Amino acid sequence: MRKLMAALGTGAMTAAGLLAVATPAQAATCTLVQSEIYNGANMIAWSRGLDGCAGDVYWEIQSDDGGTWQVTDSGTTHYDDQVVSYYGDVDLPCHLRVYAAFGGQERLTRPVRNNNCAG
Repeated sequence: MRKLMAALGTGAMTAAGLLAVATPAQAATCTLVQSEIYNGANMIAWSRGLDGCAGDVYWEIQSDDGGTWQVTDSGTTHYDDQVVSYYGDVDLPCHLRVYAAFGGQERLTRPVRNNNCAG
């Protein structure tokens, strides 16, 4: 095999599909996923996670309190190349948005009115 590799060279082996080489773009692909908020008749839903990698995502649920956004809940969740859906209704603020951050990536949803809120 060594003689074959030396005779063909690495480029020829890669082109023939006998030697796999990861490019930097493939190795570094990691996307923070944060969907917009779905405002249904009886629930609020959104999805969040990581595509292409694993890590801890910081998140916030924010409420509009008289024109000023306040953090009503926050935390860090570990995702292993997965996207998870979240649901709520009366437990969520009446006017909310969701923020997520991972590495240098940040996502912020458009604000929605929660028609099922307790307030």
